[in-house]
Amino acid sequence: MRSRSCTLTIAIALVTVAAQSIPTGVPAQVVPTQAVALKSSAALIDAVTSDPNAAPRLTAQEVATGSPESAPPIVGAVVGALPPGQPRLTLAPRVVSAAIAALPAAERVPQAPACACSAIRSVPPSEQGSVVPAIVAAAVALAPGARLDIVKCATEAVPTMASAIAAAAGPAPIQAELASPPVSPLPGSTIGRDVLFSNTPQTQGCASPPCP
Repeated sequence: MRSRSCTLTIAIALVTVAAQSIPTGVPAQVVPTQAVALKSSAALIDAVTSDPNAAPRLTAQEVATGSPESAPPIVGAVVGALPPGQPRLTLAPRVVSAAIAALPAAERVPQAPACACSAIRSVPPSEQGSVVPAIVAAAVALAPGARLDIVKCATEAVPTMASAIAAAAGPAPIQAELASPPVSPLPGSTIGRDVLFSNTPQTQGCASPPCP
């Protein structure tokens, strides 16, 4: 009887240990997702490094297949992987444009500032003078409604370039309701009548001589 009790106790202990070693459902799902994300990111960087000219297209594909919130880190990673100098100056704005264009229309204005600033933060200080304004201009062109937020974020990232950033963003669009109305003759003015009569053929003779 004692032997059976000992056996049962040992069996219970083994079952308990085995149950504790089985991972729960949540970690089992999270780990593969993280691994896939890391693998995808590494593959993207490798592809950009191998063919920098394909960076805009590769960025657009990656953004289109992910969530809108994934666009800024993707842009930052790609811009950081671009070759320095002229290639980054040429391609970084195109990467930003491609990422914003690949987003759903409703997400472009919310995500454009983060995409632009993620790209700016990935540019080495020695290249910021030329690359940052180009990135700002590209982001504003694709998401004009985010202009103020793009300028604010970019200025916070590179405070010494505030003037250049503002110039690259361009003037604020003029609201239709604030535009000046077309000029019309004032009450009592003869401007409108003068124009009307000057364009109207004179068919009547003068009332009395001498006629002009």
